[in-house]
Amino acid sequence: MARSSPWPVQLFTVTQLTSRIRDCLYKQFRDVLVEGEVSNCKLYPSGHLYFTLKDHASALKAVMFNFADRYPQNLLKDGSAVICRGRIDVYEKRGEYRILIEEIEPKGIGLLQLQFEMLKERLLNEGLFETSRKRPLPLLPRKIGIVTSPSGAAVRDMLKIIGAKFENMHVLIYPVRVQGDMACDEVVEGIDYFNRGDEVDVIIVGRGGGSLEDLACFNEERVARAIYGSRIPVVSAVGHEVDFTIADFVADVRAPTPTAAADLVVRDKRELQGVLASFEERLQASLKGSIERSRLALYRHIVDLKERRDFIVRYRMYLDELLGTLTHGLSSILGKERAVFQSLQQRLEDLNPEAIMKRGYSITMRAVDNQVITDSHQTDRGDTLKIRLYAGQLDCTVDETHHGSPSDRPASDT
Repeated sequence: MARSSPWPVQLFTVTQLTSRIRDCLYKQFRDVLVEGEVSNCKLYPSGHLYFTLKDHASALKAVMFNFADRYPQNLLKDGSAVICRGRIDVYEKRGEYRILIEEIEPKGIGLLQLQFEMLKERLLNEGLFETSRKRPLPLLPRKIGIVTSPSGAAVRDMLKIIGAKFENMHVLIYPVRVQGDMACDEVVEGIDYFNRGDEVDVIIVGRGGGSLEDLACFNEERVARAIYGSRIPVVSAVGHEVDFTIADFVADVRAPTPTAAADLVVRDKRELQGVLASFEERLQASLKGSIERSRLALYRHIVDLKERRDFIVRYRMYLDELLGTLTHGLSSILGKERAVFQSLQQRLEDLNPEAIMKRGYSITMRAVDNQVITDSHQTDRGDTLKIRLYAGQLDCTVDETHHGSPSDRPASDT
């Protein structure tokens, strides 16, 4: 232009100017956190999520690519309050700026809760929570395996309940940490340990209550898959009644507390003995009834024979045969029922802890409070101990302790 002009010196095309604006926005807002309300939310078959992020005065277009691969599809809906992390970009075709979201979190839901919901939905879709695959607990387990901390209140509560209901029930404890970095690995190792042998008929996995962070290892995918892969029924007993973990959904049985888990896996010994006594009474009553009916039948046959003397010989043979069959049948029934009864009695006798102690085992307790010692870390030099033997008791003093980690030895017999 020949004359001076009021226009800027540099002349841009629309594309050039839009590109320049995009570069400026990208440099200025390459990593931002934005809070707002979701509106016009739409998830496309491609898995990409498009919506508008707004507040009381403004609106901002938002896009999150591959949303469906990373988050539960029902995580967001119109009206949801969210916090987004991403960068500002310009959609040059329309001359619009928008936020490309890298991470999104519903306001009020923390990261652990979000991860919990995502893993829960994924494992649900894989079928790990199917009720059809869950197994019933054994009526009378030979031994119970417990994967938990040996020093927590939970294990003491469980042992107290089990001992009260069935004083000579065998319990194997696999000691683990139940929170912290190593907890997940140790819980998985405990479940695998019991599955490598055939000592226990049911496994309790759990700990006492705590925050979502404290219970984190029971929301780990590796723990869930170890429970799912167990050939032995697993009872999950994590936290308090209001706490739910991924382990609860995968386990064969979810107990609201560790105490409730102990109550679920053990039947009351006195109740079982009452059932056996009832069976014996019913068996005796049934046999007496059979004998009385047979005696009446014989009497009737004898009366009939007297009235029909011409058939005495034939009826005598018939009665002899009937009596022999009856005697043999009753003897067979009594033998079988007696064998069943003796087997159950022997089973109860085998569970007697004194039989185990007779083979050389003993119970070590701290003299001051009678606490059972299962780990050398529970004692210090100079402590007075009581060692209960099959016959008698020893009072001892600790001269030296040798410590080792739980992984250095197999599970202890309690």
